[in-house]
Amino acid sequence: MARRKNDFDEAPAGSEILLDRATDHGWLRIEQDPSAPSGRIVYLDGVACSYIDLDDPQHLEFTYIQRFAGIIEAFWPAPFPLRVTHVGGGAVSLPRYLADTRPRSAQLVYEYDGALIELSREHLGLTTFQGFKVKIGDARPRIDRRSPGSADVVVGDAFVGRTVPPQLASQEYLEAVHDVLDEGGIYLLNVIAGPDLHLARRHAATLRSVFSTVLVSADPDVLAGKVSGNLVYLATDRPVRSLPIGPILAACTSGSYPDRVIRPDEISRFAAGAPVLTD
Repeated sequence: MARRKNDFDEAPAGSEILLDRATDHGWLRIEQDPSAPSGRIVYLDGVACSYIDLDDPQHLEFTYIQRFAGIIEAFWPAPFPLRVTHVGGGAVSLPRYLADTRPRSAQLVYEYDGALIELSREHLGLTTFQGFKVKIGDARPRIDRRSPGSADVVVGDAFVGRTVPPQLASQEYLEAVHDVLDEGGIYLLNVIAGPDLHLARRHAATLRSVFSTVLVSADPDVLAGKVSGNLVYLATDRPVRSLPIGPILAACTSGSYPDRVIRPDEISRFAAGAPVLTD
């Protein structure tokens, strides 16, 4: 399957629908990738949220997932084991990838929709693997109760439609995420932004209110307000001088559709005037 410029574009022509049914909190559709017999395109409420290759967990089709994986690799080259918390599981493509490339990692997934996980087990080859746990329910109270310094990476990839749930976007929530991260830890966030970029700027302003270093990676047309698309945010308390900025830039500008990266020294201009999100 040729990678799409926007990760939520419509499926390629000829996709066969393998499953189309309600989950606990939405509607799931699974289509076969017509160009790859082992490829599965996963939609939640009409939005393409995951791509699973049943034969290859290291095949990351969606650009934003590639950015997540590349940024993690920039900080901690594989097979270094990590403690990773995923807020939003979807079809669990990133956890599968990390389990395959970093087999001694400890991964915890918070997923609101229990039926989605069960259907992933039945139809997408999700199995229990070492160091992998799933907790069903709202991630907010679970993050609030977590022990300080208990994760190296927190990944935010939870949506209602195309919007991050408010309780998982606020300054108060990010303060809890900040506490969960160990020294030198990183928070990665996926946001789908419309052409006005209003909410994207608010996410940036909110991250800057909690973390000392923030950058954004996205398709240049998305950042120019020409199209809707995914933005990947990196937030950390590491000082800019200690960031592996070369590998980060390489990870975000690779592939058929290289991103533009808004660096930490540019983020204040991107977020200027945007109100912070609060509970």
